[in-house]
Amino acid sequence: MMTPVQYHLDLLAASYAKPAQAETGEDTPGGLGIAMTLVDGYGYQAGTGQTVTLGALAAPLIYAMAVEDHGIDAVLEHIGTEPAGDPLHRIEVEPETHRAYNGLTDTGVVAAATLVKGRGGRDRTARFMQLASTLLEREVSVTDTAARAEDKANRRTRAAAWFMKSIEAIDADPTVILTDISRLRAVTVDVRELSVIASVFAHGGVHPHTGDRVFSAETVQAVLSLMSSCGLVTRDPLWSLTVGQPGWASRRGGTIMVVVPGHLGLALQSHGLDENGISAHGLQALRSLVEAFEMHPSLVAGSPRSALRTHYRVDQAPSGTSRTAEVMQAFERHADTVHLMELGGHIGFSQVEALVHVVGSMPDDLQTLAMDVRSVSSISGPARRLIAQWIAHALRDGLDIVVTDRDESLLEQVRAAGASEGVEVREPLRESEAFLPDVPLDSTQFVFFTSRSQAMQWCEQRLLARHEPHLLPKTEEEAAFSPLLQHLSEDDARLVESMMDTRRYEDGQIIRRAGQPFGGIYVITSGQVELTGQATGGRRMRRMLLTPGMIFGEMALGQPGRQPGTVRARGPVTTRVLTAQVMYALEEATPQLAMKLWEALARDAFTALAQLIRETGALQD
Repeated sequence: MMTPVQYHLDLLAASYAKPAQAETGEDTPGGLGIAMTLVDGYGYQAGTGQTVTLGALAAPLIYAMAVEDHGIDAVLEHIGTEPAGDPLHRIEVEPETHRAYNGLTDTGVVAAATLVKGRGGRDRTARFMQLASTLLEREVSVTDTAARAEDKANRRTRAAAWFMKSIEAIDADPTVILTDISRLRAVTVDVRELSVIASVFAHGGVHPHTGDRVFSAETVQAVLSLMSSCGLVTRDPLWSLTVGQPGWASRRGGTIMVVVPGHLGLALQSHGLDENGISAHGLQALRSLVEAFEMHPSLVAGSPRSALRTHYRVDQAPSGTSRTAEVMQAFERHADTVHLMELGGHIGFSQVEALVHVVGSMPDDLQTLAMDVRSVSSISGPARRLIAQWIAHALRDGLDIVVTDRDESLLEQVRAAGASEGVEVREPLRESEAFLPDVPLDSTQFVFFTSRSQAMQWCEQRLLARHEPHLLPKTEEEAAFSPLLQHLSEDDARLVESMMDTRRYEDGQIIRRAGQPFGGIYVITSGQVELTGQATGGRRMRRMLLTPGMIFGEMALGQPGRQPGTVRARGPVTTRVLTAQVMYALEEATPQLAMKLWEALARDAFTALAQLIRETGALQD
């Protein structure tokens, strides 16, 4: 299934596509390459890209190794944290201390490299290669020719090394230092691999693919602080306003690397540098992504998984409706086809992306997804657009979407956001329409409910109609043999059934009114009934819609012995009723049979209680 993030990245990359060389007469690569790696290891890639050397992007890695070896306090004795005045045109250090201004300048890279020593039988070069291999998940090696070419291209770094040697800011031989730096800078990477490197820092130093810790938390804090205060913020005057995240860039291929802590690593590549030595198209596309996906620090909220409270299969979160053992077994057999997700809190870009991946990890035979969003407090504008795109794709790909909320305000916001982007999310069916018998099984459905138990009941009926239609009552006789009678012997069941009265009701007729005393157990044999109760403030609240084979009336057996809600016919309804008088007579005449009936009622009550507990828990923060 196409995800909204991939869809957006593809559109963005396509908007920067460069005409073919034959049309332009140019021989320089064009277009835009984008890669995004999330802290859970999932990645996206779009557009064009080419393999380039690390170049200046080696600077934060060298600085990280220095902090790993000595700790930040020791590193600060040699390298400051002050943005340099003109890093592109001047080579300088602090006048009094001879410290490099920061670890991203040429002098800072040289100073950091001198702090990295051989360890564990590996010299500095071998350790640089080992780090690159760990980050890139492949064996990395650099030829002498490539290293010499890189060294020759970095005249400023060479000048910085000899300058620092001349003022005794470093003791090491500049030639050796420069050789080691050049070898790391010469490591070839593509845009996807750069996004993985960024995601290691976003994930607190843990590699999102391998789960191995690459850098300590102290090192990550130091590197991200460096990139925040001395990175691209010093080269792009609008960086803090339009991006705001730790970032660094290389002239090689016009590459930009950005870290969104706790969320993702991002890399972009596009030729054509601006006056600050940054890819012009890459920076423009980055600003677009930050706005579309809420990556600015002022907007990033919560961890990616914070919106997902939990999710169940249909057999783990049934509606609470009275069902036969055979039906419950059918739910277990086909449990993978229906899942329920409980969502809560604020939903932004990161949360939507994480939820999409949770759905993507569900079984391939998933057919119906129910989402309980009653505890969602807000959905950001960009997230609404992404959700609209995802719902549209999901429905088109054959997945039923069932939404439960107190009202339709959030859903309408999502539909409106989709419409603003040209994405149509069709109007959902409501309760009264969803349970109609002519709702087709061969087309996907988008349904809205205000009650979770009602939503799950619809999902259960949908499952049975698709996979076990023989378990749905086809006649009034089948419906009359409800779960209430399933644990009785055939003779006992027939005896009880013979004691039941047939009663018929017209559309809208009240069958049982709230407050009435117990009047018996009603089994629906045809039609549908609606159970309603009273919510806070006296507002009428629909609780459940019952269909043939289901029972009602038993709740009046509880304290204070009164019907808790009103039962109303939805269309013509036929029921079979085991009256209160008959039940009391059974206790006198056949107490064992009466006991079995009471056990069945108790079992149904506990099933309903379990569903109530789940619903209550879903609303807790």
